Amino acid sequence: MQIRTATEADASAIARLHLSSYRTAYRGLLPDGVLAAYDPAEREHRWLERLHDPSRTTFVTTPALVAFAEIGPSAVPLTGELLALHVASSHWRQGLGRALHSHALKALTGRGFQSATLWVLDGNQRACAFYEAAGWAFTGEARRRHLRGTTVHELRYRRELTP
Repeated sequence: MQIRTATEADASAIARLHLSSYRTAYRGLLPDGVLAAYDPAEREHRWLERLHDPSRTTFVTTPALVAFAEIGPSAVPLTGELLALHVASSHWRQGLGRALHSHALKALTGRGFQSATLWVLDGNQRACAFYEAAGWAFTGEARRRHLRGTTVHELRYRRELTP
């Protein structure tokens, strides 16, 4: 598999993968009703908006779109953010997440960022273990967000970027 920058034509496939990934990875962490309430058409519309945002870049696997990563600036100066990293469960543990992660960090470095941050849903042990193995460290910061009528807790991770 190779990695390329996503285009508007990828919005539908990214949206489907995003929903599938949410429903698999967050089962037991979010209420079933919240996971079921996501609308594919709404998610596709949101991805079209994100793909048109010049501050963000989304990378996808090709020829089959089975994983994606999204990056952008953080509110903290000289810090980029890994906004999303999702791999279809049928392709877990095949190195796609690592490859996309590496590609995303190189892209952040190429934009001049010196460090990166990300947020992980509290309790998502698979994601926490992945990021910790990749050199990220929990900062001790947490935040609450309201998501479709429920409050979720997220943990902030950070790492330095090397040129």
